[in-house]
Amino acid sequence: MNILPEFAIRYRTIVFTIVGLLVIWGIVSFQTMPRREDPEFTIMTCVVTTPWPGVSAEKVEELITDPLEEVLDGIEEVDVLRSTSINGLSTIFVDLYDNVSPAHVDQVWDQVRARVRNVEMPEENITPIVTDDFGDTSVILFAIYQKPLPGRTEIDPHRIYTDRDLDLYSERVRDALRLLDGVAKVQRFGVREEAIYIETDAGTWSHLQLTTGDLKDLISDRNIIEAGGLLDTGDGRFYVKPGGKLDVVNEINTIVADLSSSDKGSNQVYLDDLGLNVRRAYQDPPSLICRYSDPETSQSAVIVAVTMKSGSNIIDICNASKARLEEMQNLTYELPPDLGLVPISDQSESVNNRIHDVIINVIEAVFIVVVVVYLVVGFRTATVMAANIPFVTLIAVGVITLFGVQLEQMSLASMIISLGLLVDNAVQICDQSRTNQIEGMGPIEASVSGARMLAAPMLNGTLTTIASFVPMVIFFEGGNREFIYSLPVTLSVMLAVSWVLAMTFCVILAAMFIRPPKSKDQPSAPLVRCFYWFKGLFRRKRAADEFSWKSENQHYISRVYGVLVSQAIKHKFLTLGVSIGLFFLALKLPVSTEFFPQGERDQFVVGVWLPENVSIEQTNQAARQVEELLCKLSPTTNEAGNQVERLRAMRTLVGGGGSRWYLSWNPESRKANYAEILIRTSDPKLTHDFAQQVRQVALTGDADLGIDPLPGIRVVPMEMMLGPPAAPVALRITGNGFADLHKLREVAGQVEKLIRDQPETWNTHDSWGADGYQLQVNVDADRASLAGVSNAQIASTLNTYYSGKQLTMFREGDYSVPVYFRLIPEGRKSVSTIESAYIEGRNGKVPIKSVAAFEYGWEPAVIERRDMNRTIEVSARVEPGASGNDIVSRIMSSDEFKQIEANLPNGFRIEIGGALEESMQASGMMLKAFGMSFVTILLLLVIQFNSISKSIMIIFTLPLALIGALLGLYLTSNPLGFMPQLGILSLFGIVLNTAIIFMEFADYQIATRSKASNGRGPIVGLTRDEFRDCLAEAGKQRLLPIFLTTATTVGGLLPLALAGGPLWVGMAWLMIVGLLMATLLTLFVIPALYAIIVENFRISPLSVPMEDEPVLKEVPQPLSAV
Repeated sequence: MNILPEFAIRYRTIVFTIVGLLVIWGIVSFQTMPRREDPEFTIMTCVVTTPWPGVSAEKVEELITDPLEEVLDGIEEVDVLRSTSINGLSTIFVDLYDNVSPAHVDQVWDQVRARVRNVEMPEENITPIVTDDFGDTSVILFAIYQKPLPGRTEIDPHRIYTDRDLDLYSERVRDALRLLDGVAKVQRFGVREEAIYIETDAGTWSHLQLTTGDLKDLISDRNIIEAGGLLDTGDGRFYVKPGGKLDVVNEINTIVADLSSSDKGSNQVYLDDLGLNVRRAYQDPPSLICRYSDPETSQSAVIVAVTMKSGSNIIDICNASKARLEEMQNLTYELPPDLGLVPISDQSESVNNRIHDVIINVIEAVFIVVVVVYLVVGFRTATVMAANIPFVTLIAVGVITLFGVQLEQMSLASMIISLGLLVDNAVQICDQSRTNQIEGMGPIEASVSGARMLAAPMLNGTLTTIASFVPMVIFFEGGNREFIYSLPVTLSVMLAVSWVLAMTFCVILAAMFIRPPKSKDQPSAPLVRCFYWFKGLFRRKRAADEFSWKSENQHYISRVYGVLVSQAIKHKFLTLGVSIGLFFLALKLPVSTEFFPQGERDQFVVGVWLPENVSIEQTNQAARQVEELLCKLSPTTNEAGNQVERLRAMRTLVGGGGSRWYLSWNPESRKANYAEILIRTSDPKLTHDFAQQVRQVALTGDADLGIDPLPGIRVVPMEMMLGPPAAPVALRITGNGFADLHKLREVAGQVEKLIRDQPETWNTHDSWGADGYQLQVNVDADRASLAGVSNAQIASTLNTYYSGKQLTMFREGDYSVPVYFRLIPEGRKSVSTIESAYIEGRNGKVPIKSVAAFEYGWEPAVIERRDMNRTIEVSARVEPGASGNDIVSRIMSSDEFKQIEANLPNGFRIEIGGALEESMQASGMMLKAFGMSFVTILLLLVIQFNSISKSIMIIFTLPLALIGALLGLYLTSNPLGFMPQLGILSLFGIVLNTAIIFMEFADYQIATRSKASNGRGPIVGLTRDEFRDCLAEAGKQRLLPIFLTTATTVGGLLPLALAGGPLWVGMAWLMIVGLLMATLLTLFVIPALYAIIVENFRISPLSVPMEDEPVLKEVPQPLSAV
């Protein structure tokens, strides 16, 4: 490694050429490498959905969910099974262990499909659906809706688009977008499907000698789709294609039904004459209602969601998608001009902003380095130091592409973190070159000599910093490893490149540009000149040599530090005790914990919840009320005093969620009582206040704006988190197996009250919601058997009457419309019609009252399970600034909670859920990584110093970093989350590097003086005062580079701390305060600790030859210390 500086000076043309080519490679890589908002990783979850219309939640749980979970639980890769059983639907989430290889995940999903396929369902027509693309994230969402023609303010009432028109246009958009490069799939949400309904009233149907089976046969026979066969003749081969596809609804009315009986003649009549009403309409009730709104309009819409392929560029895909739609509407006229095509969510904007922030941070770092170093040591040194930053960054960008790293949240974060670390290497080289030149060396000799002296300690400092991050790749597993992979890789590459360039490129620049002050009495640094000028103003005349410059390392500040550090060494135990005391005081600071902060985006979501037994139309009306509230709250006054609209656009989905449009957003499954309103704001800075106002006004109303409260509607505004989707406060109440429902609800009620009583919580609720009012049909088995009616026939007939039975598919080209039979709307709106219904059996139709009795009561509308055990999760949101993790910890340590736990029924337990559970799992992996980092760092230090004592002494500096780190979080009210933890690792790297190089200089001073001494002193020939002078002198020599590293790093972090957003603020303040405190303490504690080890523990600071080794005549180099 010592030959690198000499090689660089001798072959500078080669070095410049290689660096230039690498920089060009980095620039090209930056322009062409894949971009995405979040790291690409495998979500280890699939969903098994099984519809069984008309069946209660308990029956769905018992006959569908439980059998499916039993077979799925036997797959060894399955970690957790989470299921929700509601009326007519079973949904099971299958989560795999984190250590499952991403390459093996598809094989596991194949096992899931195979096992699910073999489970016997209660009815033949029930088919579980396995969805393994649950984690796919849409990069851009388009709302397709009708808007006024250009130049008009209203839609022409004669040209209103039907839902079918929107279906066709969205289909055209989908087909165009999925042909673009990099697009994986395009999905549509909110399409209103058409249907043909054959309807009648219960009384008419009961008197007809026609069953639903007969009706199905009649319609199917007319709507022929089967092949007619193959005919070979002498003239050739002919395919026989029977006609008979239904063309119009009227053809159904002209179908002839044979109602003949054995004792009467033939009785053939048209369906139209039997009192059957045939109509074509949209499926009713719809499974999903979609709407687009903005301050000026609200229209039915279809959402088109685009998902990109692995390794693609999100910016290119989103731009190409918008350009293609623009072309279709304005150039090729494939789409009409009154069709709205609005991006509701566009991740490329966020990616562009983050990349822009990184570029700005690099520019700011260069500028701050130039300014700070120029003020302290002059312009030449400042220029060389600053030049290192962009070169390192660009070359590292090229190198990380070899490791499959993309530009996304984690890699960009690591680049910003690295800026404070990579400056240090350039600072050390430039300062040592300048110092050597001041002492009389020539520029080339000074640069090469300084680099050779610093090569080993700088390399070890770089390796110890890398060792702080690399273990994350080892101990994180599965999707977590994929998510953070780019961070340690990018940071390690940047640090390695920084060291190599410091040993080569920076040495050349130092030799070419750095020069000592022309006059010892006139320092080149402006700040130093100002200091001496002010000093001269306020001092009386003294000897001329008092004002002479001599050496910039011997100015006034250096002398003050020499006095202070001498006192610190003299009172070494007091110094050490004070630092230890500060460390324990810092640990006592009330710093909250929250693994990921809330993001600052131009989006938030409003969840609209109603009781579980409402219809989708009732939820739709509630969602319209919330939309109206949002539009009224949209206008606001900005800082300039101008009125602006906060609402840019919003998309409403009633009946469930749509696509996953953000990594941390889990769309809800189909639920008639839920609506998701995605709001896109005009400015990310307006999002938080807008969301908070929506929540407040929904509860209390606003008389000035004419907004009434929304009673009975749970309105939940949610801002996006930067980590995994999880409730801030969540506790799970679990009972073994089919636990008693009433006891489970009783315990959940107690926990819910405990959470609701916390002053920082709101929207406290349980995951089961309210019970639904159910009509239970109790079949008399004996009567039913005598009447020739089975339980299945009763269930099937009732389901046909009220939900509709599909008879066939009506086909128009490649478009299919289902044909259903059911009761007329009036017959489906009242439960009283059930008592007059007739059941179809093998002996004809019989009154249901003759074989069954009716019972009304409350039953669970939702039943959730976790690992085959009934579970109720009680969750809550928290007020801004509050930590959900701290609230959960406080609840669990309360006397009330302990009393609830003590009184739990057998088989019941309360578990931590939500964000705290996620934090605990991630923190566990982080602790393992920290442990591995500690062992690796210790090993590297022992290898360098060949001394356990010195290695432990350097490790001791790490707690010093924590003192300021925790203080910084406390003073700024930021939680200790994922990014601050990474900031601590970065801080460790800077402090370790400082301690390592200080130790090298201290050993060098001791070795030099030991060689020149008379050998009579107790410490390698030095007296105690001489030894302490060596420590103080080493501190003086390192004072300037340590100050420069601290000042440039702090200066580079200040913009992040002041305006970096929630992802960076906590980490920035942690590093700023932590670095200031650690630098101050290190300059005094390390010399004091060194003195304790040598003076009190009698450990030699230099190596002592073994008895059978020849004694070296030369003084050993610092690297050979024991």
